[in-house]
Amino acid sequence: MPERPELPEVVQRLIDPEVADLRVVTDSSAVAGGAMRVIVQARNAAGATATGGEGTVSLAAMGPDGHSNAGKVELRRGVGRADITIPEPGLYRLEAVTEDDARAVTDPIEVAAERPAVQLLWGDIHSHVRERRAQALISDADELMGPPTIEAALEWARDVAGLHFAAVTDHDLKLTRREWEQTIEAARRITDDGRFVAFPGYEWGDSRGMAMNYGHRQVVYRRSRVRGVEPLPLARCCDSGTTTADGLFSALHSAVPLDDVLVVPHHTARGGGNTWMNWDYYDPDLERVCEVYSIWGSSEKMGEPYPVRYIATGGYWSTAEARGHHLQDGLARGYRFGFTGGSEAHDGRPGRPLIHGRDLIAEWEVLSPPGITGVWATDLTRDGVFDALRARRCYGTTGARIIVRFALGDVPMGGEIAAGALSGPAELRAEVTGTAPIRSCELVKNNRGIDSASSPSESLDVEFSDPAPEAGDYYYLRITQTDGEMAWASPIFIT
Repeated sequence: MPERPELPEVVQRLIDPEVADLRVVTDSSAVAGGAMRVIVQARNAAGATATGGEGTVSLAAMGPDGHSNAGKVELRRGVGRADITIPEPGLYRLEAVTEDDARAVTDPIEVAAERPAVQLLWGDIHSHVRERRAQALISDADELMGPPTIEAALEWARDVAGLHFAAVTDHDLKLTRREWEQTIEAARRITDDGRFVAFPGYEWGDSRGMAMNYGHRQVVYRRSRVRGVEPLPLARCCDSGTTTADGLFSALHSAVPLDDVLVVPHHTARGGGNTWMNWDYYDPDLERVCEVYSIWGSSEKMGEPYPVRYIATGGYWSTAEARGHHLQDGLARGYRFGFTGGSEAHDGRPGRPLIHGRDLIAEWEVLSPPGITGVWATDLTRDGVFDALRARRCYGTTGARIIVRFALGDVPMGGEIAAGALSGPAELRAEVTGTAPIRSCELVKNNRGIDSASSPSESLDVEFSDPAPEAGDYYYLRITQTDGEMAWASPIFIT
C-alpha cells in the first residue's frame, strides 16, 4: 500500500492537537436571569481548534461584586458550549479555567435589569469558502485547510467564532446558478431566530484589468426570497448588463425592493487593478454601509496604523494604499454611509480566519488581524440585524468586541439630523467599554480630528461639543486602545 503523501507544513500546524491556549466568547448584551451563550475553544499554536482539548472548564463571572460561580463547560475535541445566566445587572467578564489551570477571559458583557430597546450583536458579512467555487485567485488547498462547504462555514461562524450573524459571499465570476441556490438554502436552513441568522450573498467585482475599474462589493440579501423571486437574483460582473457598477445597481433596483438588499464596497483603498473603490460609482439607496477594515487593513484614510499593504509596484499606488479611494474620500463627496468590519476570510472560517492561500494570516506581514461588525439591533432576527445595517446603526473593529455608543442628542450613530433642528452647538456623546485601556477616542468632523479623550481604564464616557455645526457636516469616532485594537463608529450626518 503506497505511503500517504506528507501533509504541507501549514496543514500539520493547523491540525496539531496540542493545546496552546484558550479562547472564550459570549454575548456582549444580556439580561439578568436570562440565558446567554458561552463558547470555549482550546487552540493550538496556529490558532486552530486543538482537538486534544478535553475536560471540564469552570466559568466565573467577574462583576461589580467580585467573582461568582457561573457554571461549567465540557470540552470535546477542543470546543465546548453552554448557556448560562448572570442573576444581577452590571458590567461583567467571564473567566474560563481548565483543570490544568489554563485561563481566558471574555470581552465585556453588559447585563441589563430588563430587555433593552437595542442589543449589541456581532457578525461578519464578508467571507468566502476557500475560493473553491469561485475564480481561484488563490490555490485550492487541502480539505483540512478549512470548512469546505457553505453549511460548514456558517456552523464555524456560529459554533466556534461565536458570531450572531454571518454571510458567505463567494466571488461571482465562476459562481454557478446551482451553487448560488445552495448558498441561499444553506443560509435559510441555519437561521434560527434568537440564536443565529445567516444572509445569502456573493461578491461582485472583476480584477482582470484596469478597464474594469469598478471595485469589489458584497451583495447581501435580507432573506431567501423577495417578491416571490426564487432564487434571488445573481447579477454577476461577467454577465451581460451587469459588467459595470451602474449595471449592477440598475439590475438590483429593478429586481428587488431596496430595503431587502445591501451592496457593500470593501478594501476600498487596496492598490492594484480595480480592487479599489472608484467613487465615481456609488448608489446611496444600496450602499448604506462600507467596510472600513478587514485582513487587508484599514481603508479609512492614508497613514493608518493598519495600512493596506497589497503587494503591488509602480503607479500612484506603489505604497499599496491607493490615494483618492479611502472612505474619507467618499465621505468628502457628500456620500452618506456607515462602517462595517469584515474578516475577508478565504478559508471558510467567517469571523476567525486562520489562513489565506497557504499562509497563516498571523504570520504574513501583508495581512492584518480579521475585523468584525457590531450592530445595535432590536432583536436577533434577519429583520432586526438587516434593519440595523441599513440604518447604519453599526460599527467596525479590528476584531475586539469593543462596546461603542455614539450619539448626537437622541440621534445614534449612522443617523441624520437637520441643521435647523440644532439651536446651538452639536453636543455629541461617546461611551466606550473596551478590552484594554483607551489610548484615544477621537471625534472626527469632516475627515479632521477636532477633539479627543483617553482613559487609563477600559471605560470612557465623554461629551464632545462642536460650536458651529452646519448642513453637510458629519462626525464619527476613531477609537484606539493601548493594545492596538481599534473601532470606527458610523458617522452622524447633519442634513
